[in-house]
Amino acid sequence: MLIPPDGALNFRRALPGLYRSGNLSFLSEQGRVEMLALNLSRILDLRTRAERHIDAPPFVGRAEYLNLSLLSHCVRELNEASLAGSNGVYNCAVLDYGANNIVSILGALLDAPPGPVLIHCHAGKDRTGLIAALCLELAGFSRDEIAADYVATGPELVDFYARGSLRRTPEHQRRDAPFIPTVVDDILRPLAHLNSTWSGVAPYLAAYGFSQAEQAALGRRLMKG
Repeated sequence: MLIPPDGALNFRRALPGLYRSGNLSFLSEQGRVEMLALNLSRILDLRTRAERHIDAPPFVGRAEYLNLSLLSHCVRELNEASLAGSNGVYNCAVLDYGANNIVSILGALLDAPPGPVLIHCHAGKDRTGLIAALCLELAGFSRDEIAADYVATGPELVDFYARGSLRRTPEHQRRDAPFIPTVVDDILRPLAHLNSTWSGVAPYLAAYGFSQAEQAALGRRLMKG
């Protein structure tokens, strides 16, 4: 049984070679030691640089650490999608307007030195969940298995969201409420969106420069422990 590093939020092993987590700034000093003891070859931070200023990443300066934001900066369509009140709708917009970012992230995982890799955002839910879903798909997992990995996040974040709501105004709480639940549709909808617009994940990634050979190589890599 995997024991999360001390202080880790929403931490688990999605694939033999892929860990996923929430914000690593929550790690205790002992937790940082325990995280490094996993011998990660890459720690990939999917947050924006603005988020890094709020919660400083603990492993900056180490060779393993890399920050590649999933979200493109100042994209009107993403901002509009954030008003839809649905993680599923927003994740579809991320696929539509963040494809180059996604390919850069997957490429960084593929190009990492030998060893397991870790991806994280703030809560480890949607940005991390979307990249994890693509990785699971490339590793040959079914959509049901992908959905199960995504919804496993829900119980991990109950206390996290409860603590966060205490610092939010009632207006912000109402705005955030639709995005807090972890529901199957929020990860299956964007994958179905790729099916309908690109005939699947593989043609979508290939169209943006991540070849089918690279996709297969990443799938194999992440299935190694």
